[in-house]
Amino acid sequence: MSVKSLKIGLISDLHIGEDENLVQGIDVRANFMKALDSKSMSDIDLLVLVGDLANENGEPGAYRYVAEQIKDLKVPVCIIPGNHDDLSVMAKFFDFEGKIHNGKCYYKFDFMGHPLFFLDSACGTVSEDQLQWLQQEAAKESGEIFLFMHHPPCFCGHRFMDTKYSLQNKEQVQAVLAEIPNLTHIFCGHYHSHFEVAMGRQKVHVVPSTQMQIGAHTPHFTLKSSAPEWMSAEIGENFVETAVYLN
Repeated sequence: MSVKSLKIGLISDLHIGEDENLVQGIDVRANFMKALDSKSMSDIDLLVLVGDLANENGEPGAYRYVAEQIKDLKVPVCIIPGNHDDLSVMAKFFDFEGKIHNGKCYYKFDFMGHPLFFLDSACGTVSEDQLQWLQQEAAKESGEIFLFMHHPPCFCGHRFMDTKYSLQNKEQVQAVLAEIPNLTHIFCGHYHSHFEVAMGRQKVHVVPSTQMQIGAHTPHFTLKSSAPEWMSAEIGENFVETAVYLN
């Protein structure tokens, strides 16, 4: 049986503040809306927010704002927390019923014939119970599965982020992911840059940020751009095609 093509809109690292004030001199709310209202989002089947919705420490005003903007969308929305999010606060504004286990947000979403898996790396690691769950659930699938998490599970060639803020237990995560034969594509954020990284037979797609882009070629923080960027991924039978958009 053929599988219907699925187009996913991917927005990451919004860093929305508590109110309308600029964040580091950037109108992050306007940047987010440029992505959400863009033509590239007009024909998506699913929207995924890849973490760091809030700017620093899970500001309630950030989640209230994002929830208001997405409430009338005609497509489902999947959300995972990032390291600047507070899951207990997020749960007051978004529907995480059945998705939170032992204080972590991880779940599976079967959509249009595609098994989509979501992991929680907000604390800088992926917990052992999540990895065991992923292995067990992936083994139940005969076809290809797709994984979403905030932190990339590998170094990406970004000198600043690789050095300062990479996933802490990436070797453990890589070992588990390598043993899942039907997983070939992983979608992440966190790095405020776009990357396509080969991790063995798996490809890691790093979604850029709507807040700002961080320069990848120096070991210290460098602002590359305050313009928003975002991504789409079309998943079909035996193909995955991605595109990056900027404003």
